[in-house]
Amino acid sequence: MRRQGLATPPPIYSLGILIDQPGAGQAPVTQLAYQDKYLSQKTEFVFPVVELRQWANRLDDLDALAPHNPFAVFVMAQIQASRHPDKTTRLRPLVDLVRRLYGYGYDRDRIGQLVRLVEWVVRLPTDLETDYLQAARQLEQEHEMSYVTIAERVYTQQGLKMGIEQGIERGIEQGQANLLLRLVERRFGAQADDVHEKIRSANSAQLEAWSLNFVDAQVLDDVFKD
Repeated sequence: MRRQGLATPPPIYSLGILIDQPGAGQAPVTQLAYQDKYLSQKTEFVFPVVELRQWANRLDDLDALAPHNPFAVFVMAQIQASRHPDKTTRLRPLVDLVRRLYGYGYDRDRIGQLVRLVEWVVRLPTDLETDYLQAARQLEQEHEMSYVTIAERVYTQQGLKMGIEQGIERGIEQGQANLLLRLVERRFGAQADDVHEKIRSANSAQLEAWSLNFVDAQVLDDVFKD
């Protein structure tokens, strides 16, 4: 039952794309169905299916459909991925697909979504990501449009790696600082906040030098000598 005043939701169309090749003698699949039964209720979902092999040699037809049908873009990407199982040969096909996308008339957000999908399907090896980054940047400049591509993901991954490395380094420094502070307080007694702050804000090189000074220190000032 629907409450009065609520808007009717937009229609949703589902389509399945079969990537695996059928066995010898098997007829093409045109639809699939999902059923779920529980007690006295039943749910049935039937949706059409296309097989990738049926479009493998029809890239021109897909190219004509793509401006009005995002499914065509996805099928084109799957075909290119299947044609180039060796990922080292995928750079040119991926760049070509992205270039085509710019010509289909989609708005910025839709292009970004489709490009990310294409990049996910036609996945490149790490050593080709820099070449793709350069090509993608050139396309962005030509069309005065930008989106989150593999380029941004590379930068994000690099930044995350740097952040992890910095976090590990800082964690080591904190451990050094805590140890030195415990040693100082054990020999010279409880210390004021400014001593705590000085030790905890020091870098690894300073902490190492102060720890060596601590071995022979007779008074607290000896620890912090240069």
